[in-house]
Amino acid sequence: MRRSIKMNINFNKLKTGCSPCMREAEKMKQKISNRRMSEIKINEIKDIVSSMFKKN
Repeated sequence: MRRSIKMNINFNKLKTGCSPCMREAEKMKQKISNRRMSEIKINEIKDIVSSMFKKN
């Protein structure tokens, strides 16, 4: 019988993420479109964050 070994992986240190996470990050990047945080309005930030939790 083979025994599987559980590995502790720190997901915060990975260079790449899972594909759903990477897609959401790309969507946020497009919505922000290289603007400074000071140029983005509060309501726009709320819309971007809430869009992450909406079902398509």
